Amino acid sequence: MRTFDGKTSTIYSKTRPMYPAELYYWLSQQVDSTGVVWDCACGTGQASVDLAAYFERVEASDISESQVTGATPHRKVNYQVCPAEKTDYPDDYFDVVCVAHALHWFDLEAFWKEVRRVLKPGGIFVCWGYNWLQIGKVEDRVVAEEVLPYLEPYWPPQSRLLWNQYRDIEFPFEVIDVPSFELRCHWSVTQTLDFIRSWSSSQLRIKESGDDFLLKASPILRDAWSKPNQKQEVCLPFFVKAGRLV
Repeated sequence: MRTFDGKTSTIYSKTRPMYPAELYYWLSQQVDSTGVVWDCACGTGQASVDLAAYFERVEASDISESQVTGATPHRKVNYQVCPAEKTDYPDDYFDVVCVAHALHWFDLEAFWKEVRRVLKPGGIFVCWGYNWLQIGKVEDRVVAEEVLPYLEPYWPPQSRLLWNQYRDIEFPFEVIDVPSFELRCHWSVTQTLDFIRSWSSSQLRIKESGDDFLLKASPILRDAWSKPNQKQEVCLPFFVKAGRLV
């Protein structure tokens, strides 16, 4: 499981993208009741607050106390610190269980057991994530040549599950079709570099050896930026998997 202190929680909260609004609307249409949803591994509440627009109550949990402490408050969201695999939620409680960009960190055998306990029969489990980033041909080459080689030894093995869009994870629910969603942001060079800094591999590399690789890459990426001193579209390849408890 990835851990956070106060500083890394702040970096994460500032740099992580907001997920497509269409995803939450689609999700609300898949269940008979939009009563209670669990945002598991909620981080600082990126998904929690958006889920509150479509569900009557959001239970949001994370194993990281610093993440929960820094989470965005909302009258319909109840945050708590606990592991994904063992909670005090009642049996057959949730209409929907969500995991946003975090399933690869879990003890899956224990987590699936917990989901089956707390999810109502007929309820939906949904997880989503994104991998890498796509800016433009020249900018992408700079990231590939000036950033990724420094991070190669620092990627946790769980990251490969994410890169493969969770295809290697056995999904113990009745899979349902999900429409395509796009995750696009308009970022400056600085925002893009801050996002790269928030990666788990970047944080491990910085902790061990410092951020010299990002300082070196920064002027190169700025020179390559197709719209100098402006924001431009950054695409984050996005995927969603969903299933129903039967």
